[in-house]
Amino acid sequence: FFFPGTAMSEISIPYEELLDFARACLMAAGSSEENANIVAEVCVAADVRGISSHGVNRLDWYVSEILNSTVDGKATPVVVAEAAACANVDGKNAQGAVVGKYCMELAIKKARESGVGMVTAHNSNHYGIAGYYAMMASNEGMIGMSMTNTLPVSVPTRAKTAALGTNPIACAAPTLDQRAPVVLDMATTTVPIGRVEVYHRKGQSIPPGWGVDKDGVSTTVPSEILSGGGMTFLGGSEEGSSYKGYGLGLMVEMLCGVLSGSRFGPNITIGEVDIETHDMKRSEPTDLGQCFMAINPNMFAPGYAARMDQLAQQLRNLPQAADAKGPVLVPGDPERAKTEVHMKDGVKLHVNIVASLVKVAQTVHVPIPKQFQGVEAV
Repeated sequence: FFFPGTAMSEISIPYEELLDFARACLMAAGSSEENANIVAEVCVAADVRGISSHGVNRLDWYVSEILNSTVDGKATPVVVAEAAACANVDGKNAQGAVVGKYCMELAIKKARESGVGMVTAHNSNHYGIAGYYAMMASNEGMIGMSMTNTLPVSVPTRAKTAALGTNPIACAAPTLDQRAPVVLDMATTTVPIGRVEVYHRKGQSIPPGWGVDKDGVSTTVPSEILSGGGMTFLGGSEEGSSYKGYGLGLMVEMLCGVLSGSRFGPNITIGEVDIETHDMKRSEPTDLGQCFMAINPNMFAPGYAARMDQLAQQLRNLPQAADAKGPVLVPGDPERAKTEVHMKDGVKLHVNIVASLVKVAQTVHVPIPKQFQGVEAV
């Protein structure tokens, strides 16, 4: 659906202007300038890459958490245990992006010295797209991995009740072209819950297999998933091998929640979430766990980037199937193409997401970008 007086479904805004707007909203809510810079960059990076579920669609949630004092917008993470190639970090209930950047920078430093760096974090929060942190490593010529547990919104195979998160995994590998790393960034559920939220904002039905209602029955109504239902793991059903996605989600929980000492699985506090406004109310920190790895290929066989480049090109050059919708791609290709368009022509936002941003701006008394003028807050 569209808002009254709005003739278009999408609105474009230049990258820098959207970044400045997100930063201003976070600072007005109570985030430090340094932390606001990090969160805004990670947030807008998702929209630039075409992952709208984790972009400024989340800004109202991030602002609400700071205003309600459920997240500390001024906190700085600290190392609480450390060895040559590994560390455990206390996120101090900082914004997840702040914790994630701190941890991956530390993992990269350790990988330079020891070949491998692995850093876990506890007492963290939602950190945006997992791929951002994996790409921090690939930008340094390393293999990067990033994963996080999340609020328990996903229903294990054969269960009726949500008990694990969407628990995303990202892996980025450098090639000869630094602008074109291979980047896998995926939820272990059929889709991330943010995708369902975007469909809900648009007033659209979702495809079968994405989630279930409160009785564990497959549904195409986003609100039934967001209010008492849950996400399904990769595969969608037991017949579709959802137990494999469930197993991957559990693996993430092992490395993030259990290993770091954070809360895990059904023990993570969801609190009260308004599915329309993303307003978050809870009496205690979420205490998410995260895991970051950097691998220095120079410590192994020489020529890694060239071989990775060769493999990626061989896959892209495979003959297309008769009913293929386009050329063969490798993970990261679609996002890179969208990045080029969005950096040139502006970041495209659905008008309903813009409406939520107008509401955020009004709440924290930040000027509304001219591109958003005329859109009613919701």
